[in-house]
Amino acid sequence: MIDFWLVRHGETVENKQGICQGQTPGTLNEDGIAQAKMLGEFLKNENFDAYYSSDLLRTMKTTAEVTSFHPEKEIIPEPLLRERYLAAWQGNPFPKNWKEMDLPEGAETAGDLISRAEAFIKRIKEQNEGQQVFAMSHGGLIRAFWTVLHGFDHDSYYQWDAPKNTSISRFELHEDGTVKVIARNFARHLEELQVTEQGKSLSDWQL
Repeated sequence: MIDFWLVRHGETVENKQGICQGQTPGTLNEDGIAQAKMLGEFLKNENFDAYYSSDLLRTMKTTAEVTSFHPEKEIIPEPLLRERYLAAWQGNPFPKNWKEMDLPEGAETAGDLISRAEAFIKRIKEQNEGQQVFAMSHGGLIRAFWTVLHGFDHDSYYQWDAPKNTSISRFELHEDGTVKVIARNFARHLEELQVTEQGKSLSDWQL
């Protein structure tokens, strides 16, 4: 069994300004840095065997706040965990009233994202069986992971709302192919008082 924790990066300057980042680096803003530090504090007692991160700047910086409590651990940059490639939109404001299925020429489709999510799951099943695995990714790809790990058809990708910045989704990946969903889009660590007073008992986690 793999204890798989999937996390979104902290808020960026571009998120706040409505800029399409895609596979551009992205820059954490002040709130994003604070979110990343809260995430690191929340997870400091977890004993992850492997820390994977999209190799884009905003994810690597967020992951670094988590591994700051575990300096002996290496961050493994993983291109499979990158955000959706959005071609000519990248670095520009999202078009007004855009619909997600109306993407620019050359952009990755939902099917492409689902294929990348499946490839990453295959990789950790080959390399990390029996381990607790951390993976830092992006809103678009996390929704592809949700689709795959819930066993939904590809069209379900468009039904998900975007995950919150630094939210945690947690799954048990069993050797027989079954998946137990423990948490999805959990972000209670951002509620400062509850982090210290309530801790992170799984009974508090809500899907």
